Amino acid sequence: MLQIDNACIAFGDEELFSGFCMQLHKGETACIAGESGRGKTSLLNAVMGFVPLRKGTITVGDFELTRNTIDTIRRQIAWIPQELALPMEWVKEMVQLPFELKANRGASFSEERLFSCFAELGLDEDLYRKRVGEVSGGQRQRIMIAVAALLKKPLIIVDEPTSALDSGSTDKVLAFFRKQAEQGAAVLAVSHDKTFAHGCHQLIAL
Repeated sequence: MLQIDNACIAFGDEELFSGFCMQLHKGETACIAGESGRGKTSLLNAVMGFVPLRKGTITVGDFELTRNTIDTIRRQIAWIPQELALPMEWVKEMVQLPFELKANRGASFSEERLFSCFAELGLDEDLYRKRVGEVSGGQRQRIMIAVAALLKKPLIIVDEPTSALDSGSTDKVLAFFRKQAEQGAAVLAVSHDKTFAHGCHQLIAL
C-alpha cells in the first residue's frame, strides 16, 4: 500500500535524513520512532505531498507520488495531524467537515457508526454535541481517529495519536488501529509512545 525508497528530506543545507526505505502492506500497522527533530512528521507530510523529497520516491497503491498523481493519492489517505487547527465552534461541525472535502467525496457519514467508534475509543456520545473548547486535546485526537475510520480509506496516516492520552486510552487507540488493519487498511503512525510503538506490526527507526 505504501512504499518509500531511498528518501531524503532536506530544508536548505540541513538534511533531516537520507536513504530511508520502508514498505507497508494492507492489514499492517507501522510506527516510525526516533528522536525529536529527525524528520518523522516531515516524512508523513511528504507522503501527503506537502513536503518534497530531495531524493527518492514515494508510492501509494499503484501510483508514484508526482505533481500529476498527488490528488489521486490524497483520495486514498485519511490524514490525522497532531495539531488540529480547525476553526469550528462545535464538535459536530468538526466531525462532519472531512466529509465535505473534495478528496473524500463518496464517503458517507453515519452517527451510528461514529458512536460505535466512540465506544471502542472510550469516548462518550455526548462529546458530539459539545463545543470544541469543552473537549480536551486527547478527546479531540480520538474523535478525529474515529472520523478517519469512517472515511474508509486504504491508508491511515496519523501523527502522535497518543501524545495526550493515558495508558488506558493508548491501549484503546492501538486496538482500534489494529482492528482497522484487520479490516484491510494500512496504518502509518509517528509516535514517541513506546507502548504504542511496540504494539504495531512494524517498528521503524528514523
